[in-house]
Amino acid sequence: SALNTATTSAAFNRATTSALNSFTTSALQASTTSALNSATTSALNSATTSALNRATTSALNIATTSALRSATTSALNSGTTSLLNLATTSALDRATTSALRSATTSALNSGTTSLLNLATTSALDRATTSALR
Repeated sequence: SALNTATTSAAFNRATTSALNSFTTSALQASTTSALNSATTSALNSATTSALNRATTSALNIATTSALRSATTSALNSGTTSLLNLATTSALDRATTSALRSATTSALNSGTTSLLNLATTSALDRATTSALR
């Protein structure tokens, strides 16, 4: 009876220990797997988000810089063309005005001289004719 009890007790203890070990191992594996999965997912999410943010920022910076450069160049070209047109028109106006003034003055001087010569000649002719008569 004592041998049976001891044998039964030892067998029970071994079975209980084995069952507890198996349960504990299974629980630890599940807990460890869950923790590792959570940590890995979090690390991957963080790294992916960071990489995407850097790539997006870089792409936006490049696109914005390019667009600003293009717009600035276009505006400067347009402004420069407009200023050159204005300066050219102004210079042509001044040159045309000066040429017209010079030609008009020359023509008026020539015409006035011619008329004065004609009037003087006519007056001298009349005076001479009168004196001779």
